[in-house]
Amino acid sequence: MRRYAPLLFVVVAVAYALRWFRGCPTGGLTAPALSLGDEPLQEELDSPQTAHIEREGAPFHIQKTHRYRVVGEVVSASVYALAFTNDFFDVDIGIAWGASVESLKSRYTFYQDHRWLFWRSDAPVSDADRAYVTSHVGNQHLIPAEGHSNIDRAVRWARVGDRVAIEGYLVTIFDQAWQPLAKSSTSRSDTGGGACEIIWVDRFQNGTTVWQ
Repeated sequence: MRRYAPLLFVVVAVAYALRWFRGCPTGGLTAPALSLGDEPLQEELDSPQTAHIEREGAPFHIQKTHRYRVVGEVVSASVYALAFTNDFFDVDIGIAWGASVESLKSRYTFYQDHRWLFWRSDAPVSDADRAYVTSHVGNQHLIPAEGHSNIDRAVRWARVGDRVAIEGYLVTIFDQAWQPLAKSSTSRSDTGGGACEIIWVDRFQNGTTVWQ
């Protein structure tokens, strides 16, 4: 068995390398470097826009309600599979934005678990500090725009520490009978269930590369 160990190692290494290259986004355009400090931009549409899509033969409606753009630093990133896969979004990215991102990173620890974004501190947290964290850190459920495989790859490639810009629409997801399945938050100050942004992503920038 020992004589086959090096061969097994090579096979596993090649398999991981192929998976890495297949997942790596390509075809992006060069863009100016992102700077932090701005608050997210949200604009309600005059009337909702609807995209009709299929997942495994089942029809769904994606209703776009607000134009949305957030620029920040990735503090957590998860690509879910198996039991945690969602028909629409299996990529969650935790983003910190605003003028105090460095302070947030130094004072708090961020992590994701079961589609939730959590944070903790080793020091006491005042009500004002808690309110600031709540309004400057968000968990983004991402739906790459239909037909944009490179956006899909790019959002999956995001890592903690990356500076990213996410642009698209906040959406509500309906089934074939127009029964709501999931609805995006439209507030930066809410917490708990329903506080995450669900974003139909039609432009994604990581560093100085943008996919659209």
